Parts: sequence; structure tokens; C-alpha cells
Amino acid sequence: MRRLIIPLYRRLFCRKGYGIHSPFVFDLITNVLEESRGYYAYTRLHAAHALADPHDRLPLRDSRWLFRLANRFQPRHLITVGSGGGLTPLSLTAYVSSGLHTIALEESPTTADTVRTLLHNRTMSPIEVRCGTYETELSKALTEYGRPDCIVLDVISDRLASLFHLCTDYLSDETLLLIRGIHATPLARRTWQTLFCAHPSATVCVDAYTWGIVFFRPGLPRQVFRHIVV
Repeated sequence: MRRLIIPLYRRLFCRKGYGIHSPFVFDLITNVLEESRGYYAYTRLHAAHALADPHDRLPLRDSRWLFRLANRFQPRHLITVGSGGGLTPLSLTAYVSSGLHTIALEESPTTADTVRTLLHNRTMSPIEVRCGTYETELSKALTEYGRPDCIVLDVISDRLASLFHLCTDYLSDETLLLIRGIHATPLARRTWQTLFCAHPSATVCVDAYTWGIVFFRPGLPRQVFRHIVV
């Protein structure tokens, strides 16, 4: 019942920047998250979605939403823990044709091979798919990048805390942190509220129901805003 009522409530009362007094967040919601223009990249994303493994692929709505988010903040070095069947890194890098580098992590060799096949000849910038335990490979990727511009955590609830702790020394003012499934389970909701939103460096947190967005930019209001992915 909760999964039906909350999305419906947010569609009615948490849209179009209603009640939001932060200029940064109002712009984010109205000109990015709810932006409805068509983009040339959507055609490529739709084609990739049709070919992705139905069991692992990111919903097309989320793919477009991530593209718009990346187009707004333009991260250059990205790490995705879990790849949504390859659609997560593809969506986040489709806004530009060069100058980016992404490390996408998968634990299953079969899934990693499937993702590599999907991404072959579809990427505009390098997306390196690595296979291994998330904790080990995330540590390596963070060390290589130093301070990545974007980190995506798309894992089961009981691994969110340990993986985020690996990231804390590598966060910067420019880091865009995305967490998928923040309301998937009671544990995920608690972790979102007590770990991500309560982190000392976190300023703006956007609870978009299926996704959480965390900014670490000084000067922004320290507050949690509720929205919904559309």
C-alpha cells in the first residue's frame, strides 16, 4: 500500500517546485528533473534499452532522468556500482561526445560481459566495465580518480552503508552522489535518512522516491527535499 500511496501523493503535491524556497533546488526540479523536452540522446538510449537484459536494465524513465541530471552538472569522472544493465553509465555519459571516463562495476562475470556487449560501439566516451567484489573494485576506482564527480550506488540495501563509508574520504564540493532504491526496503529508508542525509558534509538531499540525490556543496541549505522521478 505504501508503494502506491506515496508516489501518488508526490505526483499531486511534490511537483513543479511546489513549496520549495531554495533557488538551487527549485531550478533542479523544474528545469532538470521535470524537464520535458526531447533530446537527441534519447534515441540512442531508447535503442539500447530495447536490447538490454530485461532482468537488469534500468527503466527507460530513469535513463532519461539520469541523462538530464548529467547534462545539467556535467560530471567528468564517474563510478557506478551496479550498472542497470549498462544503461546507467550510458545515460550519464550521453550528454557529450568526449572528455569523460567512467568505471562501471559489476560482480557477476556474466552480467559484466552482457554490459560490455551492450555498450560496444554505443558509448560516446570510455566506459570501463570491471568485474569483482564491489568493495574491492570501488576502493581501487576511488583511488584512481581521487575525487570523482559522480558516484552511483545501485546495490541491495544491506550493502549501502559499507560502500558509502568507502566513499567518504573521496567526496568533494562537486561530487554528485546518486543512490538507487532508497525506499525499496525499511533498511534502505533508514540508511538514507540516518547515513546519507545525516552525513556532516551533505547539504542538499533530494528524496526522489526511487532515487536519492546528495550534494555536498557549501552554502546550500542543509535540507531534505521530497520529489518523485517523472
